[in-house]
Amino acid sequence: MAHVLTLNVTSREARGSRKLHALRRQGLLPGVVYGYKVADGMLVQVERRTFEQVYRRAGANSLIDLRLDADGTATKVFVHEIQRHPVNHALLHVDFRAVNMDEPITAEVALILVGEAPAVRDADGMVMQVLETLHIRALPAHIPSNIEVDVSRLSEVGQGINVGDLQLPAEVEVLTDPELHVVHIIASQKGTEEEEAATEAAEAEAAEAGEAGAEGDDEG
Repeated sequence: MAHVLTLNVTSREARGSRKLHALRRQGLLPGVVYGYKVADGMLVQVERRTFEQVYRRAGANSLIDLRLDADGTATKVFVHEIQRHPVNHALLHVDFRAVNMDEPITAEVALILVGEAPAVRDADGMVMQVLETLHIRALPAHIPSNIEVDVSRLSEVGQGINVGDLQLPAEVEVLTDPELHVVHIIASQKGTEEEEAATEAAEAEAAEAGEAGAEGDDEG
């Protein structure tokens, strides 16, 4: 299992928009923990800067040891959802999802393109990513933070990679349709524009030739 990050939180009593606003002005981020062995949701608060540092490393799919108050009790959680201000994007609230380490869960995992497609370099192609995330099921400890998609074997326009082509650990079950495209190579816009310009030039030439011929017939 990958290294699990630790985040210290404290119990929260503040409720309601005014009290939560005052909490945020103190540099604290309100949150709630729900899920495994947390029946009604547990209200917590955490230092905003500390949470931001942990979240930058953990994202949505890395386990966090959530330690409540001073008793050192740790709960394994994922960051399920964060809310931000619509204008300045400041953090407003965080939901933590407690999990049973012995039961599989479902998750959406980001697909990250890696490598260089020869089709871009040699065939004037362009990489188009169609699918951004993959729906999977696995034990919490086996949920990957992201899934890399190697495009270095795509050498021609028209080639692509489907979900079923992805190589994933045996512990991870893919729930997304295996026939869906993840990425494919299309003709670059530059090439398309050049072809259109050449076509337009040829059409203009033909039109000019036609006009010249018509003028010659009139003179005759």
